Amino acid sequence: MIDKAVILAAGQGNRIARASQTPKPFLSLDGTPDGPCFIDWHIEQLAAIGVREIFLVGNQVTSKRPFKGPRGCRVHWILNPTEDLTTSGSGHSFWFALHSEHEILDGHARVVMMDADILYEAGVLHALGAPSRDGRSRTLVCGDFRESNEEVMVFGKDNRALTHGKGLLDTTAGKSLLPGMSCYGEATGMVLWEPGDHGLVRAATDWCIKYSTAKARSEHEDITQRMMLADRVSPSVFHELMFMECDSPEEYAVLTGDFFPKLRANQN
Repeated sequence: MIDKAVILAAGQGNRIARASQTPKPFLSLDGTPDGPCFIDWHIEQLAAIGVREIFLVGNQVTSKRPFKGPRGCRVHWILNPTEDLTTSGSGHSFWFALHSEHEILDGHARVVMMDADILYEAGVLHALGAPSRDGRSRTLVCGDFRESNEEVMVFGKDNRALTHGKGLLDTTAGKSLLPGMSCYGEATGMVLWEPGDHGLVRAATDWCIKYSTAKARSEHEDITQRMMLADRVSPSVFHELMFMECDSPEEYAVLTGDFFPKLRANQN
């Protein structure tokens, strides 16, 4: 079971702006003006599996749009007030969420941190929310992947996620940059923080914003990496489930024309 979700929806979406001037979290999934958007989908799917509270972290434009959750699920906007969003990463948005009045990481709830620009079937959430066998928090990984240096891949050993990043499959130098580690698959942008890790997650987030090289430009992957270094993350790997990230106009065309119709049909 998942209790709370933090959806990071404050980014600019520069790469997809050629397709539409609509903020990416609000893009129609079926391409029609009145079609459901990414946020609609997240709220529907998360509420259906029993999530009680959803926190949308937006910017000064996106946070003005109201959303209402189904009965039993409350939806809150949290503002990332940064005016120049080129100086603020998704990790910074998560920092604002943790420093809000909502006490999201309360030491009791299982909390998902996730990107806004992803689409998935219900089974993906069930895979992430399954009971933990080792008490560690988990990063959700798609085990069906093509060998590409353009995607963030998750690596580790002994069912422990130890690092992630792009370009780490490259062996042109003659040997791996990660000796002794296996690639579990492609990171999905979804991480489940277990209650016992909440204090460490807060510390890792504060460290990224205050001390890391990127500081406020930190992405949520940087927070997850700190937790990996603390040996507090396991991979939750799924296969043959529908999942897609949407970054570009080309991917948006595939999503509206092919992926979402199939996803809707599969859900029904």
